[in-house]
Amino acid sequence: MTRTITTVIDLIPGEILPLATIQAESLTEQAFWDQYVRKTTPVLIKGAAAAWPAIQSWKHPSYLQGRCGDIMVEVSHTFNASPQLETAAQQRQRLQECIAEMCSAADDITISAPAIDIPESWQADIGEFRFLRARNRNPLGYPRRRIFLYKNASTEWHYHPLDETLTTQLVGSKRVSLFRLTRSSWFKFAPLIKANFHHMPCGQSFFPSDIRLQKFQGDLDAGDALYIPPFWWHGIDAANAVPGITLAHCFRSPLSRFGNWNDPVTRELLSDALRFNKLRFVPLLILILLSSLSRKVKRESWIIDS
Repeated sequence: MTRTITTVIDLIPGEILPLATIQAESLTEQAFWDQYVRKTTPVLIKGAAAAWPAIQSWKHPSYLQGRCGDIMVEVSHTFNASPQLETAAQQRQRLQECIAEMCSAADDITISAPAIDIPESWQADIGEFRFLRARNRNPLGYPRRRIFLYKNASTEWHYHPLDETLTTQLVGSKRVSLFRLTRSSWFKFAPLIKANFHHMPCGQSFFPSDIRLQKFQGDLDAGDALYIPPFWWHGIDAANAVPGITLAHCFRSPLSRFGNWNDPVTRELLSDALRFNKLRFVPLLILILLSSLSRKVKRESWIIDS
């Protein structure tokens, strides 16, 4: 039987541009905050975690396997869909066995163990970001830190409505592509992506030909981090068949980030809260009101094209 590895980056049409890239040793905390976080600008930070013990130790599967204990994880043999497919073949498996399977599997096999809490015995190998200290506050919507284990597993196009993210490659490498929809392009692209039209054989024909997305693309190698602001759609493919481990580190956004009444992302966030979790609606509404007031007092504009 011939197996096909699902990739997602090229399924959305657009003009491919290189991601802004900077060396970690030249990035100060103030520069990271002012030039990238405040301006919601993605950036690939080379060597952001190069000095962490994990970069060297985690290259050896036996090292991690000896520190798994009896931890159980959810494992699938599909790419990471969004939303997660209820019918996807998932199984509970010991983390130790999952690592062994990834290392021994053939190059055409897909395995994914996403969003795992970091085992306590692994945490000492994970350091801190030198350019993110004073403002490294706990996120509001996402866990602070999760790890993703994968072999040939892409992650479907999606965006984060809350919190800032540093995606850090600890083992292996992956390719990431990002774009930001404007108010005018949102309704021409977002419904198609959410309905997974891009996975159809004729998928690209559904997207408007008069609008050319600018997709910023780059490769993360072990030790690199990518800053992903909220509202930026991103898709991720494995760069090769080598098993990889990625850390997602989330931190709280500036207050002014949380919403603009005219932005479709804000409306969707409130609509989803009403549909799926009504207890979140009032806190979100208050947060958006405070955010709007903060921008008005500071005379800050909302960063989005018309």
